[in-house]
Amino acid sequence: MPEWCPNCNAMLPEGLETCPRCKSKLGKSKQAGFSISDYFHYSLYAIGIALVPVIIVLIISMVCILTKK
Repeated sequence: MPEWCPNCNAMLPEGLETCPRCKSKLGKSKQAGFSISDYFHYSLYAIGIALVPVIIVLIISMVCILTKK
């Protein structure tokens, strides 16, 4: 995955220690793992996927109840 220079925003290949464009040193400031924002988005996505079948079942049961009378 390409990296970006924090000084000049140039797209760089992995493994460089200095930016060839602006000659600034590249630190390994990448954080490994997931951030709080990632956990929030993934949990919302999972809840959304879990709620779709529940909503479908509720709609079908309401239609069955209303057409039975």
